[in-house]
Amino acid sequence: MKKTIFICLLTVCGLCSMVSAQFSFYLIDNFENGQFNSSKWWRFGDLRAEVVHNASVEGRDLIAESCGAYSLRLSGDARDWYVGGIGTELGVDATEFSRFQIDIYGNKEYHGKLIIEIFEDDNHNYTIEQDPKNNYAAIFDDKWVAEVNIQGKGFTRVSLPFSAFTLANPGVGDGIWNPDQKNSSGGLLKLQLVVISDKQQGPSDFAIDNILLNY
Repeated sequence: MKKTIFICLLTVCGLCSMVSAQFSFYLIDNFENGQFNSSKWWRFGDLRAEVVHNASVEGRDLIAESCGAYSLRLSGDARDWYVGGIGTELGVDATEFSRFQIDIYGNKEYHGKLIIEIFEDDNHNYTIEQDPKNNYAAIFDDKWVAEVNIQGKGFTRVSLPFSAFTLANPGVGDGIWNPDQKNSSGGLLKLQLVVISDKQQGPSDFAIDNILLNY
């Protein structure tokens, strides 16, 4: 009987560990279904987005190995530095998370920037209202921004604390980082990734993978 109880306790502990591990991060996308889901993501500007096979890993590269078989290639031609971007709805309570993480595959020629934009709900209606006459700027909600430099060839893991994001539209929302889903708030509602070239005119080309929120 004691052995049975001991085994049951081990099973419960194991299940608790699995649940803890399961919810230690929030996966936005890793593109392992081999598709760029247009119902999940939208695209803007002149940016092209396509899922591609990852190159074979040379030697021991834990980041490249974690990227699996596919990543999302982002390419296009810059006009006054700007190429375009992609975006997706989140709708998540992000209070338990502290960081935004993304893996980026650069190349020797392209060394531009990826601008990460996240929007959290400040008028408590699960919606980011936008002004189509003002470059679709948020009307009532906070927009937080961070910039990442694209590195050279190979995958680079970028893990940004939310404290590294700056408020891009002061005076619009409440100006406070509060991505919770309390009092009918939608929490962290939207993510956009904007590509900026290092050339005023010219091509841009890199890939992204393993987009997630974690502790």
